[in-house]
Amino acid sequence: MKNFDLPANFLSYLDNGKLTVTCDGEPTINFRVDGSTKIIDVIDIPIEITKMPGFLKQLSEAKELAKDLAKKKTTIEVHFKGEPVLKLGEKANPKLAKIVTRSSDIEITDIRKLKKLSDVF
Repeated sequence: MKNFDLPANFLSYLDNGKLTVTCDGEPTINFRVDGSTKIIDVIDIPIEITKMPGFLKQLSEAKELAKDLAKKKTTIEVHFKGEPVLKLGEKANPKLAKIVTRSSDIEITDIRKLKKLSDVF
């Protein structure tokens, strides 16, 4: 296997296409880009990530990213096992999430699955 460095913001450079990250031959994360919409689908995380901030803190920290994405006319959708759970940026349409996040650029599509996903991270 060849080693290479992939910048954390690589999705911002893509206009269309797909990328799948696998572990032991099984897909773990699928990235898909369709114009200004970038989709990150977390299938499975085979590693343990520790010392992450709490769920509400993670959402509040996402506020600046979502605001920046909206200014750039870009949307990031986060899916968990194929189902949408969160939208950040231009196409976000917050309802109740606006009360929690105090942002009009963050939409929570499925709070239960988002909580499960945040427990993984």
